[in-house]
Amino acid sequence: MEREATLPSIEKLTNRPFIDLLPLIDPAIEADGCNPRSQYVEVCWLPVLGPTATLLYRRLGTWAEAQPEGSEVDLVDLSLSLGLGESLAPDGLLPQALGRLGRYDIIRCDRDSLAVRRALPLLEEHQLGRLSFSAYQFHRQCVQHHIGRTAL
Repeated sequence: MEREATLPSIEKLTNRPFIDLLPLIDPAIEADGCNPRSQYVEVCWLPVLGPTATLLYRRLGTWAEAQPEGSEVDLVDLSLSLGLGESLAPDGLLPQALGRLGRYDIIRCDRDSLAVRRALPLLEEHQLGRLSFSAYQFHRQCVQHHIGRTAL
């Protein structure tokens, strides 16, 4: 589901060099969704989110899975490690990608922390128009076989 970006929160968050990363726990999505490293995220979510936001989600979501108690993230180091440069200015690549994740409710942020989903749901019907034919076929196969849980 797309929602309004949380840009003021992202701007406040990126004013700090370090942030607290927490998992955004959603039992329903985690039970039926796709983990950050899944083929489904790569094939189906990437055309919706774009490559930068998808790579950022894979990194943050994997960290949230691995450290459910939370962790501290150096935003400049994260940005550099993804090839996005070191700018944390509102027009920088990392804040823009965070904003995109926020619009799809993949992350939620406040002044002090960033919460990220440990799994994403299968795409909603209105999002399918962004998929290539092969990605759409893969999505349909996943829906038909309901393999979105862990196999993806």
